[in-house]
Amino acid sequence: MTHVDLYRKLRGEPFKPFRVKWVTGTTYDIVGPWMIVPGDSSAVVVTRIKRDEKGYVIADDWRKVSISHMVEFSDLNIKPDSR
Repeated sequence: MTHVDLYRKLRGEPFKPFRVKWVTGTTYDIVGPWMIVPGDSSAVVVTRIKRDEKGYVIADDWRKVSISHMVEFSDLNIKPDSR
């Protein structure tokens, strides 16, 4: 896959939550477009969030992943998270 494939999935209207699978078998559920930021060859995936004292959602953990190692997108049957 390429960053263009990932952008197409993220920018679909309306956004549909999806799971990304990598060649290693690792998966991440992307429930909102804010959870993954594509670059040319890699992406940053938010893997854990927390709320600050005012209730704002902030990234608490993330992973840098290789886009070329993505092998599959599969739709999740859940409501999108718009945080």
